[in-house]
Amino acid sequence: MLEGARTLSEALAAGIEPSVVAVAESAAEDAKVQELLARLRSGAEMLVLSDRAFESVAPAVSPQPMLALAGKPRTCLPQSLAQDDLVLVLVDVSDPGNAGTIIRTAEACAACCVVVVGGADPWAPKAVRASAGSVLRVPVVQEAGAITVLEALRSAGAVIVVADPHDGECHDSGVLAAGTGPVALVLGSESHGLELALRERADRRVRIPMAGDAESLNVAMAATLLAFEYRR
Repeated sequence: MLEGARTLSEALAAGIEPSVVAVAESAAEDAKVQELLARLRSGAEMLVLSDRAFESVAPAVSPQPMLALAGKPRTCLPQSLAQDDLVLVLVDVSDPGNAGTIIRTAEACAACCVVVVGGADPWAPKAVRASAGSVLRVPVVQEAGAITVLEALRSAGAVIVVADPHDGECHDSGVLAAGTGPVALVLGSESHGLELALRERADRRVRIPMAGDAESLNVAMAATLLAFEYRR
C-alpha cells in the first residue's frame, strides 16, 4: 500500500505501477492529484471515495488523501558482490518502523540490498512510511532461513560481520575499515539480538561501546551508525 501523492510519484518514478488507486473525494480535483492520475497506465482501477469511507480504509490516523495498491518488486540475493558493496541483513527485526528506517539508511549508505529474514514485513504500511520512499528504490529481499542467507552471501564474496553488543570488536577499531571487502552486516531482533548459532557463523563481530548505562542502541540507530562507519 502506497500512501500519499509523493509516495505514489516516487513509485511511478521507480517503475512501480499500481493496480488500484483510491482518492478522497475532497482531494479529487487537486492539481497534484490530477497530475499523478494522468501519469497512470490505463489499466489501473480508479476509485473516488467519500472522505469518511476513505478514512475507514486508510491505515494512518491522519491519512494522506490518496492510496494505491501495487505488487511487491521481486528481487533475489546477489550472486556476486563488488569490493565496496554493503548488504544489510535483518534477522527477526519485529518493528516495521525499525525495518523501514534501516532501509532508508541502506539507501543513504548506497547499500546494494537489504535482506529481511523473519520479523516485520518490509512492505507493511508503517515500514513503507518509515523508509521515506527508499523501499521503492533499494532492492529488498525476503528470505526464510538466516543460515542459508549467510552462506549464500559468503559465496557471493561477502565478509559476514554480525552486531554483537557483548563480544564484538569496537565499531571504530577497523573491523569495518575499507579493504575488508564487501560486507554483509547482520543485525538481530530488538529484544534478543542474534542467536549464538548465527554469531558463531560470522567472520567478525562488531559492537558499539556504551559510555552510559544503556545496554544497547535501538537496532535502527545501531544499523545507521555501523553502516556509515563502513562507508566512511
